[in-house]
Amino acid sequence: MSQSKGYVDADYLDIAAKVMQPLKQRTYELMQLKPGQRVLDLGCGPGIDTMVLSKAVGSTGEVHGADHDAAMVAEANRRAEAAGVAARVFHRQADAGALPWPDDFFDASRSERVFQHLLDPEQAFSEMVRVTRSGGRLVVLDGDWATFTIASDEIELERRLVRFHAERMINNPYSGRRLSGMFGSRGLQDVRVEALPIIVTDYALARRVSRLDQIEEEALRAGVFDQSDSARWRASLQRAAAQDGFFSSVNGVTVSGRKQ
Repeated sequence: MSQSKGYVDADYLDIAAKVMQPLKQRTYELMQLKPGQRVLDLGCGPGIDTMVLSKAVGSTGEVHGADHDAAMVAEANRRAEAAGVAARVFHRQADAGALPWPDDFFDASRSERVFQHLLDPEQAFSEMVRVTRSGGRLVVLDGDWATFTIASDEIELERRLVRFHAERMINNPYSGRRLSGMFGSRGLQDVRVEALPIIVTDYALARRVSRLDQIEEEALRAGVFDQSDSARWRASLQRAAAQDGFFSSVNGVTVSGRKQ
């Protein structure tokens, strides 16, 4: 899993986790975890979710996190040590397309906001299925960036910018809408599809979690925006924020199923 477009650091993921909390919680519920189980978090980052999953499987269970970024893995292991769970919460560097576990190793597997960054999400999902035992549950949450919207009275600029972001800054921007097909094509049972909007109404927070500074800078470099466009765009968002009317959203799609 080579470092991809849309790469972010641990600090960003800690902030985004607060915005994502309702959707995260739903993925945990859909895994239907029990004490003593062994579970996988693919794309574990700094261990935000592995710490939570460790509570669900208890002292007799195991949680394994995989991430392509060695620095993320090191931070996740540091957090596991600090939390006193390093004996049963493990993180390792791994390629999503060639996971280093045997067939049928996990009782349940999850991945969140990872497939949108992969060049070959189909292979990554096949690997998740392979390492999950028969009867085990798989849960994947990802975004559909066609639904990204930012309230602005500069509608043409907004549409230009969000399409640029999706198609030029993300490897697999419409991942969310494709997840159910992946589950169905591999014969998973009890497939459930849910979509929930991720809404941010705080302008400063939105600039951070939506990476607006980076998107605007890239749009300028690519010639999608000129300096006049950029000034008008920022002014429109500042007007909305000053009037307590700022709004942005994108749909998060969660799909779950059971391996036969």
